[in-house]
Amino acid sequence: MSNAHPPLWQRLAWYTCGALILLLLPVVKYAELWGTLPRPQKMALVVALGAFGTACLLSLCVDRLASWRAAGKALVRSFAVLSLFLIAAAALSISLPRFMLIPLVAIIAVVVPFAISPLGLRRAPLAAVAVLAGVAGVYAFGHVDVSTQAERITREAYFSTAFYPVRATIREGWIPEPATRGGGLTMVGDRVLLGTGDGHLYLIDAPAAGADFKVTELAAQVPANREEFAKAFGGSARQPKRSVDWREGGAPRVQTWRFRVADVVAAIEGDQVHLFASHHYWNAKDECFVARVSELTAPLASFERSVAQAQWSTVFETTPCVSLEGPDRKRGKNPFRGEEIGGAMALLEGNKLLLTVGDSGFSGLESNQVFAQDPAADFGKTILIDLATREHRVFTLGHRNPQGITRSRDGRVWLTEHGEQGGDELNLLQEQANYGWPRVTYGTEYGSTIWPLTQNQGQHAGYHQPTMAWVPSIGASDIAVLNSKLFPVWQDNLLVGSLATRSLYRLVVVDDRVVVQEPIALGKRVRDILSMPDGRIMIWSDDWALTLLEPATQQNGATLFATQCQGCHTIKDGMSHRIGPDLFAVVGRSVGDAKGFDEYSAAMKARNGTWDAATLDKFLQQPAAAVPGTSMAFPGVSDAAHRQAIIEYLQVSEPIDKRGLTRGD
Repeated sequence: MSNAHPPLWQRLAWYTCGALILLLLPVVKYAELWGTLPRPQKMALVVALGAFGTACLLSLCVDRLASWRAAGKALVRSFAVLSLFLIAAAALSISLPRFMLIPLVAIIAVVVPFAISPLGLRRAPLAAVAVLAGVAGVYAFGHVDVSTQAERITREAYFSTAFYPVRATIREGWIPEPATRGGGLTMVGDRVLLGTGDGHLYLIDAPAAGADFKVTELAAQVPANREEFAKAFGGSARQPKRSVDWREGGAPRVQTWRFRVADVVAAIEGDQVHLFASHHYWNAKDECFVARVSELTAPLASFERSVAQAQWSTVFETTPCVSLEGPDRKRGKNPFRGEEIGGAMALLEGNKLLLTVGDSGFSGLESNQVFAQDPAADFGKTILIDLATREHRVFTLGHRNPQGITRSRDGRVWLTEHGEQGGDELNLLQEQANYGWPRVTYGTEYGSTIWPLTQNQGQHAGYHQPTMAWVPSIGASDIAVLNSKLFPVWQDNLLVGSLATRSLYRLVVVDDRVVVQEPIALGKRVRDILSMPDGRIMIWSDDWALTLLEPATQQNGATLFATQCQGCHTIKDGMSHRIGPDLFAVVGRSVGDAKGFDEYSAAMKARNGTWDAATLDKFLQQPAAAVPGTSMAFPGVSDAAHRQAIIEYLQVSEPIDKRGLTRGD
């Protein structure tokens, strides 16, 4: 085959194959078609295709014969072309992210010389097949709704808490993946309504029996013009798959995917449902954004059908309208901190709505304006809105990013506020009170040990004190009051969600002071909490899962392990030890031989044999009698059936973090 004349179609087949791979790279990474990709990604793709196409064109013009010598020359020439394109891209401030640059180098190094090599000629039919497969893949991606392909999974987890073993029924994949985080839950009659961060609305039937759980998407969407905002800045309305993608060189300067719906709340008046949604809104004419509350009204009896024809109206929008350009913009790497919208809502007596509004990053460090202390600005405040007259006034001020608000039975209003590095707060709201942000905080600036805008570090002097502050931050999100017949001991406790620690925090408040804080490690970024009329608690989390919490009434291996053993042990990977060793794969393991656990008593270390069902049963019944001298203070499980259930549970091979403390379904 050496020095043969390569047919044009064979070479074009290889080149087309390489070009298709490049075209598919950003599509696969961002799960979007090319027309909706961020502008920096489009420009990077143009550079990549230009470099590859130029190298191919030069080879077509110069390399007339197929030989290994010609392939070597083509390789050197192609890298020279690539270098010129990269220099030009740098001069034009176009950055090629790693996911595109590395494959580009590999494709140029392989495809261009391979197409004119003797081996490439013999493998030309493979190139034709690859091209056809690539075309089919592009076509399939453009005609399949990837957001609906997630498998619906329902599983159970059990948690040991003060006074109650809690069963969590976790449903993953029941809600299509939203384009961005955010959203909230509310009740519409006896059904739950979910508004996602990208504005989709779902009615959820969640009967106590659980078998008839149903999700129905509504025809209406919250009027947050997310695509219009993204287009204005050449960005994407869809959140990147990985947080590292937010910081790559090819990421847009404006993080447009953070434009979101923050919360939904419903009020029933007679036979009508008034649905309120808080969200960003882009004013294209004036090129600025606001936070807005929109309302949709529909009959309760036909709510599911009627919302398709119902029209949204504007109840309230913030002032000023904030521009991302000009001298008054927020500076820094990202001028749009959409995650600091606040946006939590609570219905109060007298047909009033209380809305929280974050300061969107205008704290005085990266901006000239200090919204939270500016009486002319609605940002960094809570706003009381009269729903009958649409009049509004500032209720409290001095807030950074208040993500949760709720009203207790005695009429008091509680608010959770997301601070900087530390300084998350629980606040009891008093009208016209100033909570101090950004002049005072118990936190510090990210990456620093101080807060530059306060004179007395670590103090809250001169402003209304929080009821509680978390240092380090928990990423406080929503808050709910527990008025539940299912959890009577928890009556009137507060339940606070956490994004950073992926937990819930049960707070007991006495005389306006938190006297008990109990973390419940849910393992999910809690976005919204809904205390349902029947006492169950529904959680909406950032992995677009719905979790229902209720007391565990059945005595099975999972609940028994949670209540009897989980305080000292876990079942994770055999090495994630607590006070006691990790019990993953303990059945069949040598006694006193958990990898990485060095806290065994001398009596346990001296014990020979392996843990089988009989040995475990004897040990669980009375540890001190089975292994005299053991440091384990647990008195044992007297009920033989309970011991058997725990042992069967330990024999399940999957670790807790994959099975959720149970075998699941």
